[in-house]
Amino acid sequence: MKLLSRFSLLALSAALLFSACGGTDDNTAPDTGRITLNATATYGSLPLVMFDQNYDYEDGMQFQMQLFQTYLSDIELVYMENGAEMTEPLLDVALAEFGDIYTIADAEAGIEVVKTDVPARNYTALRFGVGVSPALNATVPPDYEVTHPLGQNYWEDANSYIFFKFEGNADLDGSGGFQDKLTFHVGGDNNYNSIEFTGAIDIAPDGEAVLNLNFDMEKLLIRSNGDYVDFRQVRQAHSNTAPAAVFMGENMPNALSLTR
Repeated sequence: MKLLSRFSLLALSAALLFSACGGTDDNTAPDTGRITLNATATYGSLPLVMFDQNYDYEDGMQFQMQLFQTYLSDIELVYMENGAEMTEPLLDVALAEFGDIYTIADAEAGIEVVKTDVPARNYTALRFGVGVSPALNATVPPDYEVTHPLGQNYWEDANSYIFFKFEGNADLDGSGGFQDKLTFHVGGDNNYNSIEFTGAIDIAPDGEAVLNLNFDMEKLLIRSNGDYVDFRQVRQAHSNTAPAAVFMGENMPNALSLTR
């Protein structure tokens, strides 16, 4: 009986030790869900399609798109913990390219920017930058692999990445001939925009939250006060400080909307 009691005590001690060392790992591991960020582009209420779609512009002009692309930097979710603001990083930089959007169906489906697992919790905001963050903008393409988003789209003369590109062709006189090339390339730290969309983003364990970010070219080109990029006067910008580049850079925050 005495030997049995000692054996039972040893077995109980071993079981408790096993529970303390290995049995809590699964219980303390955070539950995760998934966050997906998609991006779409429009001109007003019209899906943005490359080449074959005519878009009515100011003063009787029209244009067709050939390319829209933009960098997004420091993409993160925001949440509160013990009264303090915390962040959950999603991606340091992404290049959202719409140059291969040829149909309305593709335009409405959009492109996937981020899809990743995150701790399940109630987040309060999505935060990111449009363009390349100043820290990353201080790097150069040779710092990366060719396939990396920052392995391309760099201005050596301006010491900056091209934050976004808007390219197309314009019909300036209503003749139906889209013969005037539009090329607006915008970069430089002065044109970087930090964006935050507040609102509940609840991610349950094994659940998924899908966010849809839209870029409205109409709001990028035309302000609510009636000011707009006049294609008859300017059809290209290749400078960080060109008036058209600064105008579009300042308009970018108003051109964005987020739906859940």
